[in-house]
Amino acid sequence: MDSYSLVVESFTIHDTRSAINDTLWLNVSAFVDGDMIDSWSVRLGDFDNGTYFTPESVRDHPPVVINDRRSKVTFIFQLVNNGNVDAGVFNARVAATADQLAGITAGLAAAGWAAFSSGFFWAGIALEGIANLWAWLETDCDGPIAADQVAGPRYWIDEQTDNVANSINVTRNYLGTDASSPCGKSNYDITWSLHHDQTWMPVADPAQTQLTSIAGVGAVAHNGMLHCFGVGAAGATATHAATLTGAGWQVDEFGDFVLATNLALSPVSFDDRLHVLGVAVDGTVLALSYTTAGGSWYDEPGSPPPDLKTKQAIATAGFLDRLYVFARDQTTNRLRVTSSSDLRIWASWADLPAGGLAPQSAVAAATLDGTLHLFGIFDSGKKPAHVVVHTSTKDGLTWASWDMVEAGLAPLDEPAAEPLDVTAASYHRRVYVGARWQTVDAGGQTQTVMGLNFSGDGENWSGWRVPVASEIFQPSAPAALATVHNHLYTVSPRLTPDGDTTQVWAY
Repeated sequence: MDSYSLVVESFTIHDTRSAINDTLWLNVSAFVDGDMIDSWSVRLGDFDNGTYFTPESVRDHPPVVINDRRSKVTFIFQLVNNGNVDAGVFNARVAATADQLAGITAGLAAAGWAAFSSGFFWAGIALEGIANLWAWLETDCDGPIAADQVAGPRYWIDEQTDNVANSINVTRNYLGTDASSPCGKSNYDITWSLHHDQTWMPVADPAQTQLTSIAGVGAVAHNGMLHCFGVGAAGATATHAATLTGAGWQVDEFGDFVLATNLALSPVSFDDRLHVLGVAVDGTVLALSYTTAGGSWYDEPGSPPPDLKTKQAIATAGFLDRLYVFARDQTTNRLRVTSSSDLRIWASWADLPAGGLAPQSAVAAATLDGTLHLFGIFDSGKKPAHVVVHTSTKDGLTWASWDMVEAGLAPLDEPAAEPLDVTAASYHRRVYVGARWQTVDAGGQTQTVMGLNFSGDGENWSGWRVPVASEIFQPSAPAALATVHNHLYTVSPRLTPDGDTTQVWAY
C-alpha cells in the first residue's frame, strides 16, 4: 500500500505570541478529493524561545493510506497557541478550520493563483489574511502560530518523494498574526516533512484488533468495499475485515461452521449479494453465508453445490449471469466445475481438461471482458518442476488448452523460484495472477515472496514482479487479489519474525 505521513519535526522560537511561554498544540489533517480522511491533534507543551524537537508520539502517529494515484491530495498542519480551549472542543474546531483551509487553498489553486504555479506547494500560508478562521482562539494570547500544506495529485506527490529518503523536507519561517499587548507577533522557524512509503500493512481496526486466519485468505470487492475472509480458530468461524479506502478496517467474525482448517474461504460478489463458500471438515463444498450490505450475515437459503468432496480450496467466479464453482474431486482427482444462476439449482459437475495440471494444485478464477480465466500449477517433470498455467473459456463449456504463463519463467530477482499456489483478479481491463514463489537465499534458507503478473488478453504477459516494499514480506499461506476504487489489493497471512503465520496483511 501507499502510506503517507506529514510530520512536524522541530521548531525554533525567535519570538513567542504570549508574554512568556506559548502553549503549543499541533493538528495534522489529510484530505483526498476534498474529503477529510484523517485529523489528529496533540498538545506539545509550554515553550519559550529556543529550539525544540517534537516527541516520538508525533512521528509514530499511524500513516494514512491513499491508493488512487489520480486522487487530489492535501495535507495541512496547524500549530497554535492554546491555553484555554479544552481538548475535546479543540479537536473539533481545529478540524473544522483545516476543512476551511483545504477549501480555500483548493479554490486558489483552481483559480491559478501564482503561489500554486508549481501545482504542488503553497509556499507558507499567510495567516494575516485568514486570521478570522481561528477566531475561536480568542482568550488571552491564544491564536495561530503557523499553518502550511502539501497539495496536488497523488502521482505528483509520489514523484516529489521519489528519493532516497522517500520524503519532502521543508524548513520555513512563519510569522503569526498581530496581537495587542501584552501579546506579540510570533516568529517561528519550523521543519516538517511528508513521507511516502510503499509497504505491506496489517489488516487491523482502530483498536488494533487484527484479522487472522489459520489458512489462506479470500478477498472480494462488494458495493464499493473490500472484504477479506479468513478461517477462525478450529474452523468454527469465518474471520472478516472490510475497508472502504484501505486506511481504516472493520474486523469481526461470523458463522457457526465446521470448516476444513487448512483451506481458504472463497468469497464472490454475485447478483447484488456477497456470498462466502468454503469446504467443510468432511470435504463437502458448502455455500456458507451471504450479506447484502456487508453488515448482517444470513445462512444461504439455497442448496449446496452437488455432492462432491475435496481436499483443496475451491475457486469461484461470476460469469454469464451464473456463479461458477471449481473444485478437485478427491475420489477421482479430476478438476471439476459446476454453476448456478440462483444458488438453488446447480448444474451437474463437469470435468475440465486436465492438461498436466499438478494434482496438488488448487485453481484461481477471474472474469474479464466476456472471458473466464482459470489458473493453476503445472507439474512439468523437469526444471523448473512447477510452473503457472492458464486456460480460459468464452461460453463456460469449451476451454482453451492449458498454456504456461510467461513461458514458465520466474520473477527476475528470483530465477530459481518455484510457484506454490495462485490467485487471480481482473483490474483495469487486465487479468492479474498472483503466486507465492519459494526460493532459497544465499545462506541456504527457504524464503517465500509474492509475485504478480498481468495480461490484457491472457496470452501476452508483463513479467512477474514482486511488490516494492520497505521491508521483506514472506506470505505464509495462499494469498488473495481483489480490486476496489482504482486499486489492486494483495492480501495474505504473513510469516512474522517471531514465527506467527496467522496475521493477515495487505498491499
